[in-house]
Amino acid sequence: VVTCLANFLLLGQVLSPMVYATLLPIIGGVAIASMKELSFTVLALAAAMLSNVSSSLRGVLSKKTMSGKQIGENLDAQNLYAVLTAMSTLMLIPAALGMEG
Repeated sequence: VVTCLANFLLLGQVLSPMVYATLLPIIGGVAIASMKELSFTVLALAAAMLSNVSSSLRGVLSKKTMSGKQIGENLDAQNLYAVLTAMSTLMLIPAALGMEG
């Protein structure tokens, strides 16, 4: 759901109605599962949504980066993924050290 929204907002890509129709059972299933969860917390929901949005944006922005002009000699999809993963790790190290000590 987040990926479809990000594709529309960042790339202007509108998918077929069938793709959007397939999202309805997913949304319904998550809603039903969440209603019966006894240990539901807003913090857990926020963390899950942050992870979901981050993963979706990484994919959409990688797609946007790769669809333009040539960036570098060896920057293909796999290398871009590796670079983004390494940069993400470096950005998260201070947060991890701050929280975990």
